[in-house]
Amino acid sequence: MNELKNCPNCQTELKSGLMSSVKLLTKKATGLINEYGEKKSDGFCTKCGKGIYEEAKTKLEAEKNKLALYLKNKISNIPVISAHTPLNWDYQVLEMVTGQSTTGTGVITEFTSSFSDLFGAQSNRHNQKLKSGENMCFAQLRIQALNLGGNAVISTDIDYSEIGTVKGMLMVCMAGTAIKLNNTEVIKKEKAEIIDKLSYANNRLKELQKFE
Repeated sequence: MNELKNCPNCQTELKSGLMSSVKLLTKKATGLINEYGEKKSDGFCTKCGKGIYEEAKTKLEAEKNKLALYLKNKISNIPVISAHTPLNWDYQVLEMVTGQSTTGTGVITEFTSSFSDLFGAQSNRHNQKLKSGENMCFAQLRIQALNLGGNAVISTDIDYSEIGTVKGMLMVCMAGTAIKLNNTEVIKKEKAEIIDKLSYANNRLKELQKFE
């Protein structure tokens, strides 16, 4: 294959020198320009491509941020349930997914505190830590399901424990089975539409990683 002597886009002569140099951009940079630019080409040089490459990078970051924000705000719509065989669900089993969360409990380490504490500040703060850990695990299961091409998690189990020599750390663990739900119409229409958009957003975000 003959080496290119001119830029495929602007036909500027390619050259290297101390005072003046015109080189082709990398294949990754060219791909990024072709992804977001109006004009497509087999290559761009440092003369014609530098500005449009920076514009393409800005558009890339903007789209990635938009997709990531959508995933963050809507991922809770992915069903995570404890049922093993949900009624009327037509689905394909993918594989097991897990989530773990560990947080310090500080001085609040006793589940068997006095009865009065059950309704007091200690119990409330402890419950908040449990809830935070649960939410983190739920998010992990959901994103793993999406990454596997799924859109729901079934057979979910939750475990709690204190770890460490003095039991100063609280652990929440979850495990479930990621599935691809084929008949999303069995759930609410609005949620089904969001789930489809979440799958697209996650796939698109993974696709854009090739430009990083």
